[in-house]
Order: sequence, then C-alpha cells, then structure tokens
Amino acid sequence: MLNNNFKLHKKIYLLVCLSLAVSLNAKKFAYNDQVIINKTEIKIEEMANELYRKTGISAYLLTKKNLNGKSIIQYEKDFAKKLKPPYAILSIALDEKKVDIYNSIDLDNAFDKKTILSPYPWKGSIIPLLTIKKKYVSVSAAMLNGYADMVEQIAKSKNIKLKSGIGSINRNIYFSLQLSIFLFLIVVFGWYFIRKLKKR
Repeated sequence: MLNNNFKLHKKIYLLVCLSLAVSLNAKKFAYNDQVIINKTEIKIEEMANELYRKTGISAYLLTKKNLNGKSIIQYEKDFAKKLKPPYAILSIALDEKKVDIYNSIDLDNAFDKKTILSPYPWKGSIIPLLTIKKKYVSVSAAMLNGYADMVEQIAKSKNIKLKSGIGSINRNIYFSLQLSIFLFLIVVFGWYFIRKLKKR
C-alpha cells in the first residue's frame, strides 16, 4: 500500500515538474498593453508557440496604447534588435491609429503583408474590423484575425498546417463581417449622393 502511494506521488511530482519546465521554456510572443482581451492573448500565444515549434519562426504581437511620440516602425525596429531571425512582428498603436508588420528579410516572401494590412473590406484582415465602434472587442477581433492570417500564411509557405489556427470557419465569419461593413458603406455613400442629386 505504501509502495503504491509512493509511486503515485512520484508520478504526480514528475508531472508537476514537467509542466513547470514546459511553462518556463515557453516563449513569450504577445506583448499586450491592455489593448486586447486576455482570451485573444492566450490564443495568439498558442498559435505562436506552435509555429515556433514546427518552423523555428518567431511571430510576435505588440500592442501599445500609445508610443509617446515614437513612430510605430521605429518601435518595431527597436524591439527587433533583441530578436534572432527569422521573425515577424505585427504591431498596433491604438491612440496613434497605426497598424504595421515588420519582419526579418528571410520572411519577405512568406506572407502577403500588403493584403493583411489592406484597408479594403474584401482584402484586409485587420483594418476593416477596426472600424467597428466597440473599441476593445473590435481591436481584439481585428488583431486575432490579422495575426492568424499572418502566421497561417507563414506556415503554409513552409508546407505546414497549424492545428491552433483559427481555420476557414472563423475566417468566413470575419469575411462576412468585412463584407457587411463594405455593403454598409456603399449604402451610406449611395444615400448621400442621392440626397445631393435631389437637392439639385
């Protein structure tokens, strides 16, 4: 009986040690200045760690409320000084209304930066979602969508599929949301021009 208890406690001890070792060795990829919600940050860390494990590529998310006069590109470059390539950095400065992606030169062809950052609802993964008024929820949704788009493209360029990726179902939901924003803008502008024509 004592022997069995000892074996059980030994197994529990080893499991605790293993989980602590994993958590201590886990890399931090999301630097959140209270801009995105905790659930989003956890999901981004999950995707980032899987990408790093499978490819050796580090993909970071930097969120800041403000940059105190520094440009977002300079902020990214300063952060990148301590990084080892290959890496990609998705950043947002909330007060400055700036979003950017900065990457090491070896990832230039691994993903389509211009499409991810496009302001057009039928293309962009981030900026169209930022136009929704529910401030922090929309920022979290936009950054998750853009980050997932970036890391999934990088993984695809290495012939790898991320199990933790948000997948096509969520992508279709975001696309529907983007499309609804686009259609709303068409209706608003159409109504505006019709009113102007009637006044003439």
